Amino acid sequence: MKNQHARMYRYCISNKSFQPVGKFILAILFLIATQEFSFSQEKAAATPAPYERFKNLPPFELKGLDGKTIKRDNLLKNRGTILMFFSPDCHHCLQQMDWMKQVKEELKPYNFVLATYQPLEDLKGFYQSYKLDEWKNIYIGRDEKYFLPPYFRIKNLPFIALYDKKGQLLSVFEGNTKTDLILASFK
Repeated sequence: MKNQHARMYRYCISNKSFQPVGKFILAILFLIATQEFSFSQEKAAATPAPYERFKNLPPFELKGLDGKTIKRDNLLKNRGTILMFFSPDCHHCLQQMDWMKQVKEELKPYNFVLATYQPLEDLKGFYQSYKLDEWKNIYIGRDEKYFLPPYFRIKNLPFIALYDKKGQLLSVFEGNTKTDLILASFK
């Protein structure tokens, strides 16, 4: 029986009349596979991002520069929160931080969470260059579990999410955002 299957396989491979039919079958299978893939993407896009369904400040965990874990529950209570996901080597993120630094005093009443996926060494350089040790309301760390990007479906950096004193979502911004717009969102 095995010899018969082997002979049949060799015949199909060597027979030139089978090759166009085989190519046609492969093309059909390819089309079915791509249709299934595009359908799954459309389905994912139709499902709201988690932050749109759950309006509370997410239960994030960041690894701080000192190695300790920073959690949502570590933030000061009854304060608005600015959550900024960024990269220390992103030009737009650096520009955003320059703008934030200009209104440092106006940002004091808010928890300011800076999260990245980049290595802690890069984050330490960023922390030092912006003298963030002078900011008493800063929480800065690495999102080692890569929780925030899929939670917010982040496409552009910097990404900023604003939450009120009760931890309810106010608004989100992708890309550079003027600080007056950020501050106005809390009023």
